[in-house]
Amino acid sequence: MTDDDDQADNGTVVSIATDQAVRRCAALTRIEAYWSELRAGRLVPSRSEIDPRGMEGVLAHAFILERLATGLARLRIAGSHMTEILGLEARGLPLSAVFEGDSRETLADALEACFNEPALIRLSLLSDRGFGRPELIGGMVLLPMRSDLGDITRVLGGISLNGSVGRTPRRLRITGQSRTSLVGYAGPRGQTTGLSGRFAVPGRPAPVTKDSDRPRSDHLRLVVVNEA
Repeated sequence: MTDDDDQADNGTVVSIATDQAVRRCAALTRIEAYWSELRAGRLVPSRSEIDPRGMEGVLAHAFILERLATGLARLRIAGSHMTEILGLEARGLPLSAVFEGDSRETLADALEACFNEPALIRLSLLSDRGFGRPELIGGMVLLPMRSDLGDITRVLGGISLNGSVGRTPRRLRITGQSRTSLVGYAGPRGQTTGLSGRFAVPGRPAPVTKDSDRPRSDHLRLVVVNEA
């Protein structure tokens, strides 16, 4: 265990190492800041409020997801960075297409938290070195939004990888994650995120109320991570 992570009382999963790494990606910081500006104290913003001009300079790193089923979302819009990683047109593909098989369950769990909590998700990513494929390290953010119908079934996302993509397609592995629950909860008591049990998710559900869209203070739960 390390002293880099800690634990609070409201249910949000956090790896401080992941949180700091993703925040160092300038494009992801810009995308998250734009989403926060649109949110303006509400639970989440709406998809219809997205204006590409608000993300000028980082559009290549942005994407929009539509929820299809439990743990599954497809790319409705994808910037050129996602297309470069896959080596083909990414629009219409499930987000899981860019991940290794071993990380897809973790991704599905993170997507469910993003939609259902809702929660802000940060992922740290790695694509291993191989023939014609240099190592890629970076991050992804998943930011929940409402659809035109008012349900939380859309995501504004961002992805940024450092290095030359090389031979495609590239597949990504999730090496860490953090979750900031927008209602003070990120998972059932005692459950883990699926990352080999390293990220604990204690806590209890927040009560469901009809005025759940009123402004709330974000809560942060820090969970101890053993990086050894």
